[in-house]
Amino acid sequence: MSTPAIAGSTAARGPVNKTTRWLLIAVVLIIVFGLVRGLFAHHENTYERIAREMTIDLQNNDLAGVQSFQNAETATLVTHAVVGRDADAFAPLGKLQRVLETPGTPEEATRRVHEFDASFDKGVVHETIRFDPDNKVVGFKYDLPQSK
Repeated sequence: MSTPAIAGSTAARGPVNKTTRWLLIAVVLIIVFGLVRGLFAHHENTYERIAREMTIDLQNNDLAGVQSFQNAETATLVTHAVVGRDADAFAPLGKLQRVLETPGTPEEATRRVHEFDASFDKGVVHETIRFDPDNKVVGFKYDLPQSK
C-alpha cells in the first residue's frame, strides 16, 4: 500500500528536472547581470545629452535643431553655412554611437566649458562647448575628426 502524497511536497509535484533547474539558474544569472550592468553603466549627464542631440542635429544639417540649443544671442550667429560645413564634416563618420564628457581643467569648469568625445561608427570628434547659466550653448568648436 502506498502513502498518499501531501499537498506541496515534492512527491506531489514529481521529481525536479535537471534541465529545469539549470534553466532557472540561467534566468537568475541573467537578471543579476542585467541589474549589475544597469547600476554600474555610464548614465548620460545633462551636458552629454545636449552635446549628443546637437551633434546629431549638426550631422543631419538641421539648422532649427542646432539653434534650439543656443541662447537668443548666439542663435542668430548659427547660419545655414555654419551648420552645412559641420554636416559635411560629421556626415562621413556614420552613426553617432555615444558622447562622453572628458575631464577638463578647473578653470574651464568655472567658465562653464565642457569637453566631449563624440564617437561615431568611423571616427571620433573632440568637441568643446561653453554653456551659459541656463545651459544654453554660447560657444561650440570641434577638432577635425580622427579615424578609428
